Amino acid sequence: MIKTTLIKLFITTSLLWALPLSQAQAHSLSQDQGQTPPPRLTFSDLKKNDSIKGPFIVVGFVVQTYKCPPCPPQAMCKPCLGDHIEVTDHPDEKDPARIQRLRIFTDKPEQFKVKDTYSFTVRPRGETAPGHPLEEVDLISFDLHKK
Repeated sequence: MIKTTLIKLFITTSLLWALPLSQAQAHSLSQDQGQTPPPRLTFSDLKKNDSIKGPFIVVGFVVQTYKCPPCPPQAMCKPCLGDHIEVTDHPDEKDPARIQRLRIFTDKPEQFKVKDTYSFTVRPRGETAPGHPLEEVDLISFDLHKK
């Protein structure tokens, strides 16, 4: 009985955590609670990573989308990193060593168009030690960026 209750609680909590808020919901929620909007960070800020903890906004060009291949039932498939997009601040950079990328995990990477610029509201994925680049985040919301 207790085990079943704990499992249900874990599943419910996981589902609530996984549901991203729309930008309008997130905006109204922050206004209702009197909170300031998330800070807007640059790719240089992400590279420095001075203990980035909560949600933030970053603007980037989509350079790649990735959807995990389907795995047939009962098959032993290779593990997948997860559905995501990769964004950068300088899509025309030719030197691979100078390209700063951010991997944004999302349930629907196909909704993004490569070479378009978006404003993303994201939250750090896992723990990253201060001073080490922040390279992986979870998507909360996004907007097509107007130049």
